[in-house]
Amino acid sequence: MNPLVIPIALEWIFLITTLAPLLFVGKFRSRPQLGLAIWFISFLSAGIAALVVLVALATSIFSTWLAIHENPNGGEPWLVAIISGFGPWVLLALTGISMALINLKIDPLITQARDLLPAGDLASRKVEVYLGKPVRLINLPIELAFTDGRTIFVTEPLWNSSDSQHRQKLLRHEFEHIRLRHPLLKKIAGFIRILTPQLAASKALEAEVLELTELIAERAAS
Repeated sequence: MNPLVIPIALEWIFLITTLAPLLFVGKFRSRPQLGLAIWFISFLSAGIAALVVLVALATSIFSTWLAIHENPNGGEPWLVAIISGFGPWVLLALTGISMALINLKIDPLITQARDLLPAGDLASRKVEVYLGKPVRLINLPIELAFTDGRTIFVTEPLWNSSDSQHRQKLLRHEFEHIRLRHPLLKKIAGFIRILTPQLAASKALEAEVLELTELIAERAAS
C-alpha cells in the first residue's frame, strides 16, 4: 500500500473533525437541504478515511510480522520492519492528541442542540389521521409537537390553543419531517455523537441537523 495513504487519510479526518464546526455551522440557513447534504457527505468521507487508516495499519502490522518471521536473526531488516510497522501508529497517536487538543478549544463554541421528547413512554390518545399518519395528543403542561417518524404527537395545551389553520400548519410541519425522513437523519447524527462524544464536530453535526431539518419542515409547511 502506498505509504502516503495513511497521512493523507489522517489529514482528511483531521480537517473534517476540526474545521467542519468552524466552517459549516450557521452557514446554510438559506439552503438547509444543501447544508444537510454537505454535513453528511463530509462525515461519510471521514468515516471512509478512518476505515482506510485501519486497513493500512493492519497491513503494516502483517508486513512487519512477515519481515521479522523471514529474518529470525534480526539485523537491519528487523529495524526497518519495526520502524515501518509502528511508524503509522505513532502518527495516528499524534493526530489523535492534536484533534483532542483542538476540540477542547472548539467545543465551547458549539451550542448544544435541544433534545426531542421520547414518545414511547408518554400516555397519548389518537385524535385524527393526517395524510395517512396518526395524530396523538399527549397530556403534558407544555406546548410541543414532534414525530417519531411514524406518528405525529401534539401536547394538549398546544392543540387546544390552536385554531384550525394553525393545527393544519403544525401537522404539515411534522408530516414533512416524516416524509423527508428527518427522524432517521437525527438518529444517525445522534449515533455519530455517541460514537465520538469528545469531537466538537459530532456535537455540531447533531445540533445542525436538528436546526436544518426544522427550517426545511417550516418552509414546507408555509
